[in-house]
Amino acid sequence: MLPKKNRLNKKEIAFLKEKQQKVLQGDFFGLIVSPSSEKKFGLIISAKIAKKAVERNRVKRLLYRVIESNFWDKPGFFLFLAKKTCLLADSENLRKEVISFKEKIFFN
Repeated sequence: MLPKKNRLNKKEIAFLKEKQQKVLQGDFFGLIVSPSSEKKFGLIISAKIAKKAVERNRVKRLLYRVIESNFWDKPGFFLFLAKKTCLLADSENLRKEVISFKEKIFFN
């Protein structure tokens, strides 16, 4: 689990959702990025995607573990929007997607 200082709170998530920003699309997640002086991450996975809390929490744990191991260098707010396919993903697939997001954001 990410430390509390590195997780987006509800106000920050609402702010990112209200801002009409470009959403980067991947196989398992969409990603909203906003520049900031801090480095914070969040994940939205609705009950429509996974009915059971056990499934939603599993995806959260996997994603946060991948983010911790591939922690990005640049600050910003990063909000991941889960897709139905994320339930089938393992940590290696998520790692590849996080790295591809990193390349799209910082090297373009």
